Amino acid sequence: MQKRICLGVALLFALASQPISAQVRPGSVLERKVTVTFQQAPLESVLHTLRRQYGVRISYSNTALNLQQPVTLHVQNQPLRSVLNTLLADKNIGYELVGDQVVLHPARATKSRPVLKSSPASSPTKPASSKPTATKATASKVPVVVATSSSQPQAKAKPTEGMPAATTQPNTPDPVTPTTPASDSTAAPTTESEEPIRTTLTKKAQVSFLGPLGSNGLRAGQTVNHVSLNVLGGYAAGVDGFEAAGLFNVDRDTVAGVQVAGLANVVGRHLEGFQGAGLLNVLGGTGTGWQAAGLLNVAARPVNGIQTAGLFNYAGPVKPNAAAPDPASAATDVAPRRATVQAAGLFNVSLNEVRGIQAAGLFNAAGTVHGVQLAGLLNVADSVDGVSIAPLNFVRHGYHRFEATNTESWPVGASLKLGGSAAFYTFFAGAYDDFGSGSRRWALGYGAGTELLTQRRISVGLDAVALHVNEEQRGWTDNLNLHNQLRLLVGFAPFKAGGHLRLIAGPTVSVLVTQRYDSERGQVYSHLGENRRLWLEEGSATTRVLGWFGYCAGVRF
Repeated sequence: MQKRICLGVALLFALASQPISAQVRPGSVLERKVTVTFQQAPLESVLHTLRRQYGVRISYSNTALNLQQPVTLHVQNQPLRSVLNTLLADKNIGYELVGDQVVLHPARATKSRPVLKSSPASSPTKPASSKPTATKATASKVPVVVATSSSQPQAKAKPTEGMPAATTQPNTPDPVTPTTPASDSTAAPTTESEEPIRTTLTKKAQVSFLGPLGSNGLRAGQTVNHVSLNVLGGYAAGVDGFEAAGLFNVDRDTVAGVQVAGLANVVGRHLEGFQGAGLLNVLGGTGTGWQAAGLLNVAARPVNGIQTAGLFNYAGPVKPNAAAPDPASAATDVAPRRATVQAAGLFNVSLNEVRGIQAAGLFNAAGTVHGVQLAGLLNVADSVDGVSIAPLNFVRHGYHRFEATNTESWPVGASLKLGGSAAFYTFFAGAYDDFGSGSRRWALGYGAGTELLTQRRISVGLDAVALHVNEEQRGWTDNLNLHNQLRLLVGFAPFKAGGHLRLIAGPTVSVLVTQRYDSERGQVYSHLGENRRLWLEEGSATTRVLGWFGYCAGVRF
């Protein structure tokens, strides 16, 4: 019995003493089954997804490879080896397997042996296939990153952490200086991404009480769940299906499906589906689907779909990519192209573009609007391809006009028109009459209008305005004394076709509603209706309604 026990203990020590590298099966990494779909995505984004979703360690040199090439790929349950071969085809990029790590390098037409810095002579070369192939690297071999030239010394290649340094190949007679270790500041930086490698697991279902107190335990932050149920709150790498919590859900990367919580949802990277919370939703990247919250929705990047909140919605700008000069092929985030809706009780902010409707009780702010902005007080935008409807509309590249006019009722009038486009604008109006023997009167008002026809020389607009008329010598008339006017204005550009300077003229229809009591006459009366040919005259002891036709002429700037 003692011999058996001693034999067992010796066997355990023998197994434990084996090097870790002997337990690693590099070939198994390339045999992992992968299911991915990409449509014109940057190559770097595809590599990040493979690393994040399937735990593949990928290393590459940012300075030697073009990782902004667009990729369109659809594979289902295919080995990683096959996916990489398809992914890197025609990209001028090859790969090799070092331990359990996939190392990317420029595809080489020739393969040169290393050369001493002191010897400029070039080494003989032999042809190599340009197609990406995977080979197992041993401790005595590393992938050649850059072929040497007879006129320039070869730069040192820095090995990725965990890769052995380069040594002289057996058939190389010349001694070779080993590559610089990772701490050498002269070596070109080699990195797999901006973030450390995070291996992820996939599970069909998990149940937790709070954070790691659940079926996934301490691996909760490394697990993508198809079904996740959290009594109070949960944390996971991602969700591909359904997640619910009594208080909150926190997912490090991506949620694809439905996520609901009584209090809050937080997603680190991307949302594709529905996110609903009693208080707030926070999204660290882009989104496609619907965010609904009782209080607020916040997304760091654009959201393709719907944001609805009781208080406010925020969607950030497209992520800039300074490393790629061509935004068409290098943008990491794609600007919204689907219909988008933002609806909030207080305000909405979208720093990118809105394709649909942006509606809020107080104000809206957006970059470019393709559709409708509707607010109770204020709309702000860079440009509008549609209409902005609010008492105040400030659009940087919008409709801005000033008019000086003369009408049958007001010798001098002025209007400041602001809008997203000529399709709809609002304006502030004022008028004054203190000429001749009549009593002084002045008015302030507000209106809205549209241009029915806009050409380079001719335009036709329809305006409606309401002016409060003040006829008291002391200043403001407290009683209702409202001059309502409808104007049909034809504009003509006399100098420059398409210019802002236009002569305007057209007919008007006026309706005066007054409750002003004139003490001299002892009745309800307004001097604005004097000497008019009335088509409408109605009234009572407290209110009079008068209507007449007139004209409006002036200049628009």
